[in-house]
Amino acid sequence: MTPAAPHAEGLERIYAQALRLYPARFRAAHGAAMRQTFRDALRDRSLSRRTLIPLVLRDLLTSLAKEHLAMLRDTFLRPALLFNAMVLAGISTVLALALYTIPQQVLRQGANDPQIQMAGDLAARLEQGIAPAEAVPAGSVDIARSLSPFVIAYDDQGQPLGSNAQLNGQTPTPPKGVFEYTRIHGEERISWQPVLGREHGVRIAAVIERVNGPHPGFVLAGRNMREVEAREQQVEQMAGLAWIAMLGLIFLGTAAFGWTTRHKPA
Repeated sequence: MTPAAPHAEGLERIYAQALRLYPARFRAAHGAAMRQTFRDALRDRSLSRRTLIPLVLRDLLTSLAKEHLAMLRDTFLRPALLFNAMVLAGISTVLALALYTIPQQVLRQGANDPQIQMAGDLAARLEQGIAPAEAVPAGSVDIARSLSPFVIAYDDQGQPLGSNAQLNGQTPTPPKGVFEYTRIHGEERISWQPVLGREHGVRIAAVIERVNGPHPGFVLAGRNMREVEAREQQVEQMAGLAWIAMLGLIFLGTAAFGWTTRHKPA
């Protein structure tokens, strides 16, 4: 036995262990031939170890990636696994939508709680004949900056009569269609955006009620939605991360199942 023989046997053992990284069916079909080819390459005196080892490593990495990608492709093309993965992905999507929609609706509806009472109380005072200037609470709320709730009284044509809200030095007024809807239905709850824009816009959670009696009109109670929108964004991000995590687990689980079945000898 030549002095290089023990070194060659060690390389062959390492190569045999590397072959175990291939799928079982691939090893059963090609493992023996690959080991024999490696032995022959080790005995080839014209091919130095410094040249052979990088070539073998590159071939191993390339073929391993190719075989495992083929395994994944075959796994996800199997009808039963593909169907199960699609069903689980659909369920995950529905769960993620629920994780976003339910808290978002709770936050949005909760943003109206103070305004519902304030609009009802102001409408009742106006229907009793109290003048708008006296019925509206004193003070001034800059609705672009403050989170404090505010109220505005309008006449039957939608013109402001009394207000403790200011936007750019004026009393804001919602679109005419809001008053027409409230005139018919008695109440409306809207997300009102008197200043458009994603970053510098102003969105208001508003409740509008019809005022009946000898001097009919409308009252609006509102509050800036800045904090509510920030919480909605947090809920959206958490639901999105949960959705991605669930899809990732489905992919890994399906791939692992396919890998296990592929590694069982035929």
